[in-house]
Amino acid sequence: MVSLEEMLVVLALLLAFSIFSYKKKLLDTDGILIANAIGIAAMLSGPNRLANFFVVVIFFLIAELASNFPLKKHETRGIRNIVGNALPALIMLFMTKIFPQNPLAFELAFFGAVSAALADTLASEVGYYSKKDPVMITTFKKVKPGIDGGITVLGESAAFAGGLSIAMIHFFLYRNIFMFFVIILAGIFGTNIDSLFGATYERKKIIGNTTVNFIGSLSGALLALGFGLALL
Repeated sequence: MVSLEEMLVVLALLLAFSIFSYKKKLLDTDGILIANAIGIAAMLSGPNRLANFFVVVIFFLIAELASNFPLKKHETRGIRNIVGNALPALIMLFMTKIFPQNPLAFELAFFGAVSAALADTLASEVGYYSKKDPVMITTFKKVKPGIDGGITVLGESAAFAGGLSIAMIHFFLYRNIFMFFVIILAGIFGTNIDSLFGATYERKKIIGNTTVNFIGSLSGALLALGFGLALL
């Protein structure tokens, strides 16, 4: 059960997050409401509720800082951005209730999903500053910056850093070095699955960016889940 003190801390943090996001125009009103709902859901699900909440908070903070770095103007994010990135992580937390016999595996999948979502966000936002042109993930031929499916060394490095930051939180909780690397791998894997679907389907207007983000994050979750079910 969540204590009253813990819930008050969570609500205070969500209020501060909402005010900051609104004033800085990081999220629109719908985006703020959904982000708050995801934060509360994370707090109420999984074996380590408070840790899950802070993982979600860290994801939003790092992602928004990267998205609003100087020299790059960013559009206000809405409900589609939030759902595409965060829904797979939330699904994995709910699975801890449906399959209580192995909650740690699904919690690992939650970390994998967040790792993939953050890694992909950083790959896009930080990769924007690459001095070298991106290459298409399917052909490795140079393309213009901003083209769906384009990747850069800087972006891939940023993706690694994003996965690493989430993996460090899991390692702090469980001291499992193998799962530490699984979460990093989930971040990199999910990022490149996102780029692959962006190159093959999003460019052809078959699916949109929200769906591509969802697939990328879900890919990271499923990779981590596979390891978790096999080894935990």
